[in-house]
Amino acid sequence: MGWLILFVLNLFAPFAALGVVLFFFFSSRRKLLKNLFGEVKERFVFSPVGQRYEKSIWIHAASVGEVRSVSKLAALLKEYYGCHIIITTSTAAGRATAYKDIVFDKALLAPVDCYPLIKRFIRFYKPSYLFVVESDLWPNMLTACIKNGIKTAIINGRLSQRSAKRYKLLSPLVKMILSGISFICAQTEEIRLRYISCGGAEGKVYTCGNIKYDMLNDSPARSAEVISVLKKLGWENSFTITCGSTHEEEETVIINAAKQLNDVKFIIAPRHLERTKQIVNNLKESGVKFAVLSTYKKEKDLKECNILLADAMGWLGSFYQNTSAAFVGGSISRCGGHNFLEAAIFSKPVLFGKYYYNTPDVAAKLLSSGGGILVDENNFAIKAQELCKNNSLLISAGKAAGQCALSFKGATEKTLKVVEKYGK
Repeated sequence: MGWLILFVLNLFAPFAALGVVLFFFFSSRRKLLKNLFGEVKERFVFSPVGQRYEKSIWIHAASVGEVRSVSKLAALLKEYYGCHIIITTSTAAGRATAYKDIVFDKALLAPVDCYPLIKRFIRFYKPSYLFVVESDLWPNMLTACIKNGIKTAIINGRLSQRSAKRYKLLSPLVKMILSGISFICAQTEEIRLRYISCGGAEGKVYTCGNIKYDMLNDSPARSAEVISVLKKLGWENSFTITCGSTHEEEETVIINAAKQLNDVKFIIAPRHLERTKQIVNNLKESGVKFAVLSTYKKEKDLKECNILLADAMGWLGSFYQNTSAAFVGGSISRCGGHNFLEAAIFSKPVLFGKYYYNTPDVAAKLLSSGGGILVDENNFAIKAQELCKNNSLLISAGKAAGQCALSFKGATEKTLKVVEKYGK
């Protein structure tokens, strides 16, 4: 039955791919398609790219965040197995990030998840192991590797309650795949139990924590530049909230708060930079005074600004470090919440919404410790003002957030121990 479901999925795969292309074409993120035709060679595995290896590890990571999170573990795997590492990503941004990391010997776009294409990829690159990071589980990728004798594992596994319910609709296929996987390293005990309920063998599913948190950086590279920017804006003594990984609904909430609070400044670092033009238009329509990071040096009357739009990658950690508090997006908009600890590691209070199903363990610990503050579209401005006016609350919440962040480290070493248990 599992193979029949896989066959049907392969029949509909071309239509699904076309639907994705059309979605991006008509969305504000259409720029992601600008290199579509140039990507076809890799997506359809027309010919091998670069050198082949006699023995290699294949790591698949969805995008930038997953690539960065797996870097430390990848280096340990490379040393343990003594072979090259090929990494595939679902996005061009992820591949670009992997190119810059010397631990990866080859960075490619993932082939379209169609069984013949995956088989062609395997035939070209001949991996001995496949490690899939987090939740980017492609049925043909996993099935083809298992069927061709490639040791397959899920690391840093993430499985939401919603996804688990969807998997159960395809239960025969999911059970067939999970039964062939060597082992699964889940982020939390709750996630471990979900994998088991979907068909994972209990003795092969482990709770190891989230390797992403081992990459938490409390010494970001652009700190001096951020201090200079804040001084130029006249914000060096202001109460400032860095709002990271935001989506449109959350930016509306932030703009409304900026209109109400003259003594609070906001930095918006959107989740998707290709939305910058749209965000600028929304800021103009709102009437709130703002500056844009890429052009602020050319602007006048900067000291009257209430919002800075950070329209460049690589600045977020430095803004978290040098501002008063943080709001992490994807949590008022229904995206499950992004990386709360990326802000908490700097001992800053972390504001976030109720949609935190991506990392419920982190959210729960932040809230219970007092390092996290739950907000919504109605009380965001109120909570921001409370932190601004209550310095003892600001300090105690920040300290709790920092301690919480440190408590989540150590997943990389736990994962490697599981790898070693299954041997070479």
